Amino acid sequence: MKYVLITPAHNEEAFIRKTLASMVAQTVPPERWIIVDDSSTDRTAEIVQRYTRCHSWIELVRQTQDHDRNFASKSHAVNTSLN
Repeated sequence: MKYVLITPAHNEEAFIRKTLASMVAQTVPPERWIIVDDSSTDRTAEIVQRYTRCHSWIELVRQTQDHDRNFASKSHAVNTSLN
C-alpha cells in the first residue's frame, strides 16, 4: 500500500511529538508525509525538523503567509504543500 499524508500544524508543540512518534512506529509508513507549519509561534517546526533528519519520508514545509485563524487556514496549508 502506498499513501501520502499532508498535515497542517499550527502551534502543536504540545502534541506533535506524539503524532510523529506514532507515524514513525507504523508498520507501513507513508511514501511521503508533508507537515505544513502554518506560521507557528511555538517550537512546532523545530520538533518536526528533528524528525526530518532521521526519516527521509517526512518533509517540513513552512508557510509564512499569515492567514486568518479559521477553518480556511487548513485549506491554505494543504494548498501550500501541493505547490
